[in-house]
Amino acid sequence: MRPSRPDKSLGLIARRVCVGVLFMLGALGLPTPSALADTPVCQVVIGSCHRPPLSNATGTGILDRLVVEAFRRVGVAACIEPSTCERSLRNADAGVTDGDILRIPTAIASSFPKLVAVPEVLYALPMSGFTARPDLRVERMDELASLRVGYILGWRILEERVHAATVLRVRGMDELFPLLLEKKADLVIYERLTGLHHIETLGLADIRALDPPLLVTPQHLILNPRLRHLAQPLATALRAIKADGSYAAAFRTVGHPVPTAP
Repeated sequence: MRPSRPDKSLGLIARRVCVGVLFMLGALGLPTPSALADTPVCQVVIGSCHRPPLSNATGTGILDRLVVEAFRRVGVAACIEPSTCERSLRNADAGVTDGDILRIPTAIASSFPKLVAVPEVLYALPMSGFTARPDLRVERMDELASLRVGYILGWRILEERVHAATVLRVRGMDELFPLLLEKKADLVIYERLTGLHHIETLGLADIRALDPPLLVTPQHLILNPRLRHLAQPLATALRAIKADGSYAAAFRTVGHPVPTAP
């Protein structure tokens, strides 16, 4: 299957090497089909604004591998397209890409009613507060009212839930944590595993994650309407990935337990 695309330039996307198909099979302990090895072409492109260890520019993150494997199990070669959060969603809606890797269906339904959610949770995403203030203790969203809080533009669940004295919206993680280091924010909110990875990688010893997470949101793979017919088969594939141990193995490769929905 090779989906049609509304712009000639998009044909170039469809012909890019399918990052993630072959590398992830070994990581999950799965066989590498010779058919895919012989035809390493992206038939679908899924946008992602997430960062390591969940997603990365080479399509080798935890969620990248799981999504590519789910598509492989329904006979489609997929790859991951890095983007900003807002652009990834708009590209999926416009048909520039074939979907978005991770969203809350109810949070995007009013603005993007045509997008289709795969009816199986891909990731129970923990949104944690991060702070450089040693005195700060926050356990609930309703404790943000007196604080300066930062988060990523396009994370719609936070746009709905964050009510703070000052709200600072930035375009990416590279702009988010400096808000703490420059004392412009008391707290920033980000996905827990990615935030911890960022702190460790950059040696940001003054920043810590607060427990428990402020939100845990079951999130889904989102498809452009032209792939509506794949929603149920992909859900079945994801359930099989969880049942056969591949899902847990993907998280264990980076030393994290399997996340569970609230």
